[in-house]
Amino acid sequence: MFGASALTFAQAADLTQIDRLTQQWLDIQRQTSQLVVDWQSSEPVLQQRVTLLSAEKKQLQEILNQSKDSQEDVTKRRTELLQQQSNLEQQQAALANKLSLLEDQVTHFSNLLPPPLQNAWAQQQISTSDDNDTSKNLQAALGKLNSLMDFQKRISVHEGPISLSSEGEVMVKQLYLGVSAAWFVSADGKLTGQGLVKDGQWMWVEDPSLSGDEIMKAIDIFERRKQADFIELPVRLTRLETPSGNAQ
Repeated sequence: MFGASALTFAQAADLTQIDRLTQQWLDIQRQTSQLVVDWQSSEPVLQQRVTLLSAEKKQLQEILNQSKDSQEDVTKRRTELLQQQSNLEQQQAALANKLSLLEDQVTHFSNLLPPPLQNAWAQQQISTSDDNDTSKNLQAALGKLNSLMDFQKRISVHEGPISLSSEGEVMVKQLYLGVSAAWFVSADGKLTGQGLVKDGQWMWVEDPSLSGDEIMKAIDIFERRKQADFIELPVRLTRLETPSGNAQ
């Protein structure tokens, strides 16, 4: 009887265990079913959020890429501008050096030129003496050379005082044939001479052998007070020394 009671108690315990496990399994099944139902109801919303997040991520990535490209473009452009600035500064320095050499040559030649041209150059120099603008100084130097070429190509007449070693300052008329030949004559025709370069300086030299009438006649023809005619005047050629010591 004791053995039968023990068996019955054991069987009852097993049944209780089975019921508890069965209940747990049923609970798990209900939870699983509920999870499935919840997932099925939430899936469309979650999928939509995933889609929106993916689109937003793509847009943000494109913005980042554009920002990176833009930054690279800015850096590249800045590098190009710095290189251009460096090139311009080098060109400016080279131009300034060449301009300095040109101005030295122009200054040297100014002493070899006839007084009217010297005066014109002096006026041009005054207008740029206080200006450090390389471009303006270059234009001024080129302007002087252009006026030199213009003077060289024509005959010109000027009237004004000149300095002679024997007479001091006298008023005369001056006839220029370019920049290489010049003659002068006083109003009464008694004082005559030539202009020439001597010791690196333009000088007026009295020459009594010159005919004052011939010089006056040449001036009258130039000023159209007389008809054109042949005039004989002596020409003395001089050597112009450049800054490098070469003769021209």
